[in-house]
Amino acid sequence: MKVYQPLDQKDPATEMWYKEWNLPEGFPLPNDVTLLAPDSTLVHPKWDNSLGAWVEDEDFIAILIGRNENLSADLKIATDRVDMTESALLDLADMILSK
Repeated sequence: MKVYQPLDQKDPATEMWYKEWNLPEGFPLPNDVTLLAPDSTLVHPKWDNSLGAWVEDEDFIAILIGRNENLSADLKIATDRVDMTESALLDLADMILSK
């Protein structure tokens, strides 16, 4: 049977907040494990003792939000540059064709 051991710190080898163990049926379960598997929709599940459930790691969410904001800013800069380049090319074509 599979059991899950929630960790206080990420496991350096897996970057996850838990370890998965296979125990024989009938093996006495330690207090620090759960039979409840992390939901497959969670990218970085972390055990919440107050809820008694797996939740998404808030640090991971903060990283994603930060990356999303950075990507949005980068996209705006790239879009502005494309617009400026298109305008410059049209001006150049107009100058060449008007002569």
